[in-house]
Amino acid sequence: MKGRAERALVGLVLVAGAAPFWAGRFLPFLDMPQHLGLANVLSRYSDPGLGFSRTYAVGSALSPYWGYCAPMWLLTRALPLELANRVLFSLWAMALPLSVGFALRAFGRDWRWAAFSLPLVWHENLFFGFAPFLLSMPVYFAAVGLLARQLGEERPGASGSALLAAAAAALELAHAQTYLLFGLSALALLAAEWRGLSFGLRRGAPLAPSLALFGAWFLPTFVWNPSPGARLAHTANYRDFGSLRHLGAVFEPGAETLARAPERIWGMYADGSGAYAGMAWLLLLALSVALAGWPEPGPLRATGAGPDAPPPDGPPPPLRAALRAHRGELLAVLAFACYALLPVQVVGQWYLNARYLVFAALLAPAFIASSARGFRRLLVAALVLLALFCDGNAARKVAAFQSQVGGFAGLLERMEPGKKVLGLVFDRGPAWPVRQPLFLHFAAYYQALRGGDVGFSFAGLPAVPVRYRPGEQAPHPGEWAPQDFRWQEMGPAYDYFLVRGAPRGEAARLGEHADLVGEEAGWKLWRRREPAAAR
Repeated sequence: MKGRAERALVGLVLVAGAAPFWAGRFLPFLDMPQHLGLANVLSRYSDPGLGFSRTYAVGSALSPYWGYCAPMWLLTRALPLELANRVLFSLWAMALPLSVGFALRAFGRDWRWAAFSLPLVWHENLFFGFAPFLLSMPVYFAAVGLLARQLGEERPGASGSALLAAAAAALELAHAQTYLLFGLSALALLAAEWRGLSFGLRRGAPLAPSLALFGAWFLPTFVWNPSPGARLAHTANYRDFGSLRHLGAVFEPGAETLARAPERIWGMYADGSGAYAGMAWLLLLALSVALAGWPEPGPLRATGAGPDAPPPDGPPPPLRAALRAHRGELLAVLAFACYALLPVQVVGQWYLNARYLVFAALLAPAFIASSARGFRRLLVAALVLLALFCDGNAARKVAAFQSQVGGFAGLLERMEPGKKVLGLVFDRGPAWPVRQPLFLHFAAYYQALRGGDVGFSFAGLPAVPVRYRPGEQAPHPGEWAPQDFRWQEMGPAYDYFLVRGAPRGEAARLGEHADLVGEEAGWKLWRRREPAAAR
């Protein structure tokens, strides 16, 4: 009965973590409209009324981001696009704590300390809308847990090896940056268990399919310097992705990197409520680690290959024994080192190092060597209460965002499907309730809900399986520089113009060439007077 009640509580808390995704139609996630638009391209590619097949081509290679696009394609066989995305991320919100618990168990820690991951579901990366990266997170924890078991067992079974191979391949197809972290993690786990080259080759064999997938995408894209005809589309204001010779790495000062660490997990809300939750989380973590040395109320039940279990061929050397006993902590330190030492951006990839910080936080419970029993259950209860606060806070922010969006959906309904639309966002807001420039990619909702094309698109970026056909990408200003809009060069290529805020430059004179269709909550929709230029 006790175990049944515990499972029921876990289920309720997981559902609460997913509930904010249902608090409003438009989610306050910066990049999400772009990902939704391209998911619609793949889901309804052959629909002649949407014009996708005329504008885009779908790559044959298994590139990263299929980890988001493939589940969306499957879900949209039965559900509308927005509902499919909401269901997918609801499942993600529940899978993340479960996967962290699985990894902790594989490291010989009490899975109940995965309660620390519950308040971390709603974190900064989610509000940036990094959809494929987010989906890669639970896959990473499943993969490192499976690998820890693979390396620690005397004779790994075929089913465990197959699961590890599948998890590693799924991770490669979800996001290359997370897959690279998994590669470093795999090396660290292998070092902790090392028993010779033969051992390493045998136990690492399930990773070979994912390495082949990664090489098949990475080498032609970045190393072999493909011909211009084979490269993915190059858009205005973006540099060539053809080789590793021009990374354009940008580092920030080390002191700034460390000082901004809390903000990069908890700093998404304009009212500072995320920061308060973060301080409570850190306090509970410090208490849990400090109390780990107190006597256990009884022997901890075995949870698989624990840190004190000797390898089958005898006790390991002291250093390797120490590494094996602290595998989870080792991976947490490794993830934090990636945050502290890597650049904040390279060509085509922004917010690079900061994405690793959340992995360090999710792995932090590995430092708690004791079980979550006895008086320590109070700490778990406090974490559950903190998680419920975070969930409720997120739901309120999602609901509040709907008033900022206003009648934007009505403007979308007034646009014909399958056209070309340019978003000119001068007011990227809102300043409340979320700090990110959430309206920057809102024009991509047209592509997600009405088809057609938008001026700035993620199509053509190296990890994206969708690219423009030759000559089909319309000229556009950078998404951050709408003031660079030039009617003569860009205007004739578009049917509609979605303008937010007070336009500057030639965008302020759209009335000379276009008719105002409607105005809603800071948005103005213009339609070009003549038919779009032949393309």
